[in-house]
Amino acid sequence: MFGYEMNGSRFLKTGTTTVGLVIKDAVVFATDTRVTSGYFIAHKKGRKLFPLADHVAITIAGRVADAQNIIDTLRANINYYQIQWARRMEVVSVARLASNILFSNRYFPLIAQLIIGGVDSQGPHLYNLDPTGSMTEELMIATGSGSPVAYGIIESSYRPDLGLEEGIRLAFKSVASAIRRDIGSGDSIDVAYITATKPYTELTLEEKAPLYEEFLKINVK
Repeated sequence: MFGYEMNGSRFLKTGTTTVGLVIKDAVVFATDTRVTSGYFIAHKKGRKLFPLADHVAITIAGRVADAQNIIDTLRANINYYQIQWARRMEVVSVARLASNILFSNRYFPLIAQLIIGGVDSQGPHLYNLDPTGSMTEELMIATGSGSPVAYGIIESSYRPDLGLEEGIRLAFKSVASAIRRDIGSGDSIDVAYITATKPYTELTLEEKAPLYEEFLKINVK
C-alpha cells in the first residue's frame, strides 16, 4: 500500500516497508525507519513497529498520527480486557478490534495499513488490515511503497516451518532489499519477534550488525 497525506489541495505519497512472517511457533516483524512526505525525508529513525502487549505487536504504514491513535486505543482495550478477565486477549480479537476502529471511521478514514501479529493459545497469527477495516489472515505480509520488492524476496524463500533465525534473516533481507530499490524506504531496520515461550523482543544493534553487513554492506559496529 502507498500511504497518502493531505498538504493543502495536494496528496503526498509517503513511503515505507513493513514485513510480517508466521514461522514455526513464532511471528517475526521487520520495518525500515525512514519517515517521508513526498520526496521530503522528515525523519530517519521513525518507529513503525510497536508492541501492543507481551504477546502481540503491530506495524504501521501510512499517516503516523492516525496509526498512533489506533495503537493507543488498542493498548487501552487490551489492558482493560486483561484486568477484567484475567487472561490475554486473543490475537484475532485484537485484529477485529482494529478492524472495527477503521471501519467505524470509513467516511473520514484513518489512513493506515496495519500488520497485527502475535502468539496466543491457538498458536502464531498474522493479520493484514487496510484503511476501510478489511482484515485477512496471512502467513506473510508486506506493506508500504517497498512491498513489491519485499514480496519478491519473501516468496522466493518462505516456508511456514522456518526456524526463528531463518525467519529473522528473511524478514531483514526483504526490508534491506526494499531499502536498496525504493526511494521511500531507508536508513535502518527494526526487527522483533514473538514466540510461544518468549514475549515481544526487539533485536539489538549488535545482534543486527551481521545482517547489516551481509545484506546492506554496512558496518554498524
